[in-house]
Amino acid sequence: MPDIETTGPAIFRGMLRDIVACSDYDEVCLLLGLVPAGPEVDESEHLASHNRIERFMPVAAQALNHADVAANVLCRLTQLSGDEREVDERSLAMFHFVTRTACTAVISQLLESGTLEIGDDS
Repeated sequence: MPDIETTGPAIFRGMLRDIVACSDYDEVCLLLGLVPAGPEVDESEHLASHNRIERFMPVAAQALNHADVAANVLCRLTQLSGDEREVDERSLAMFHFVTRTACTAVISQLLESGTLEIGDDS
């Protein structure tokens, strides 16, 4: 288990890099009060993000299907107190976006750290 005090900032930056579009990354860093990386570190972090997402691709379809199920469960749970039985489509879309994004970022980070490995189908 990583020490969150020492690895937390690096994990945060890595997940942020994996979640935010490449063209928006520097601006989002500034909005969050983060100091943008220098050119060499930025290039290295950028490449590492693409590598993480590439490692995720073999399990993406299955993982994102599970994320969609989680989105449906969470959306329905948040609407239990409402009178309507119909799911609000805008809320559902937001839950899908959030769960898919989180799923991709978490699995990509775990694959990179070696905590999670993709099994061989053979």
